[in-house]
Amino acid sequence: MKIKKILILVLIVLTVFLIYLTTLDKKVYYLSIGDFITTGIDNDFEWNDKIVTYLKDKNKFEVYVNSFSKENLRTTDLYNMIDNNEKVIIDKKEKTIKNALIKADLLTLSIGMNDFIYKMGIDKQNNINELYDYVDEVMLDLDNLLNIIRKYCKEDIIITNYYVPTNLKNENNIKMINYANNCLEELVKQYNIELVDISNYSNNASLFLTNTPFLSTSGNDLIYNQFQEKINNTLFN
Repeated sequence: MKIKKILILVLIVLTVFLIYLTTLDKKVYYLSIGDFITTGIDNDFEWNDKIVTYLKDKNKFEVYVNSFSKENLRTTDLYNMIDNNEKVIIDKKEKTIKNALIKADLLTLSIGMNDFIYKMGIDKQNNINELYDYVDEVMLDLDNLLNIIRKYCKEDIIITNYYVPTNLKNENNIKMINYANNCLEELVKQYNIELVDISNYSNNASLFLTNTPFLSTSGNDLIYNQFQEKINNTLFN
């Protein structure tokens, strides 16, 4: 009789646990942070909005936050935002960036392009060794940034790498960005971060708005497809 009671109790506990697993919240809190690659022109957030639509179509959507993205954001800017726990108002409620990072199930990140475009734009005749030294400085800043991000965000992070805008293409800038992408590839492994490779965008002018680093509709479609593939292989795998 005692054994029968124990078996019934075990069965009840198992049933409750299985019900818990089947009803467990699997919705995605989507946090998008980045520079002009993320914001697009005039903050249209084109490819990010498509990710939201994709999550909704799969009945996986919970929250979408993009209020910490800024067109001119640089690596140290974002680090300082997190270090100072920057606040924004969303739907009349205060939200901090640390809280958003903690809650995020998915973080898409684009950062560093403004650092490199600045260097490409001000120094037309850069010595290649000076450019490599500059990359090393940016990568040190990025290492610090990814470290602080990982302190708060324990879930899936997908980051973009770098390209040379078609209006800034020259041999040294291409070498600098190739070196930066090689460094980034090693860095993201350290922090278990997925990488979306957009380095070859430089070879197709149709992916940009004329004489700008901003992605065109075709560029946004392409980057969305790459993010969707990464999401399928990580978040939904």
